[in-house]
Amino acid sequence: MEKLKDAGLTTQIGIAPGPANGFTLDLILALERFQGLLDWAMIIFNPLEPWPGSLCLPAAERTSTKILTRVVDYGGLFHDDVKRGHEFAPRDHRTFRPSGWVGAGCEKIEEMRPIAEAHGLTMLQLACAWNLQQAAVETVVQTMIKEPGSSAKPIEQKIEELATLPKVTLRPEELARIAENGDNANCMSLKGANAEYVGDASPDRWPLNEELEAVATRWKIDPRRDLVHAVHAAETIP
Repeated sequence: MEKLKDAGLTTQIGIAPGPANGFTLDLILALERFQGLLDWAMIIFNPLEPWPGSLCLPAAERTSTKILTRVVDYGGLFHDDVKRGHEFAPRDHRTFRPSGWVGAGCEKIEEMRPIAEAHGLTMLQLACAWNLQQAAVETVVQTMIKEPGSSAKPIEQKIEELATLPKVTLRPEELARIAENGDNANCMSLKGANAEYVGDASPDRWPLNEELEAVATRWKIDPRRDLVHAVHAAETIP
């Protein structure tokens, strides 16, 4: 990738771990190791999925790496056309999410709605504004899916909401309320280096090693507390 930049074939280089959530310590290590070469890093991040992406933000800020946050719409819920009882199209990737996630997410979104209304924002715009006020976050990307049903928003309208995002500064107390409401810490097993994982490395999960343990120490992350699924932690982590 560096040679592509040297040859003038690109002006910027980025890293995008995924598609699943996690890879936290691995990403931070890459930001440290390639500081000055990496321009961008892409993570999953939105008001209902701040964890674990938020753990990477201090390292991105210190290494001057710009963060692109994807899935700012939280699987479509911030578009306001995915409601409780929504039937996803066949083979839709969101059917792999845990049962009940739509209803739970919609309840939390309703708690945020007064903040959006106070600033004249749609729910998608509120999610974007919240993301963009986090350290190192430079831009946002939403998922573009035309939902089934006659009440679904056209793709063009979703694009318009993003394109017309006004310059809004949320107050500190509003940022804090949204963060508290959307706290999802320890809600799932993560990909990448993980204290829960035991055995040989697989294509998307591998045990912690000394180098990654050192990364965690440098950034005051406790892998056995901060990067585990709460339901499994007591059973799988010595």
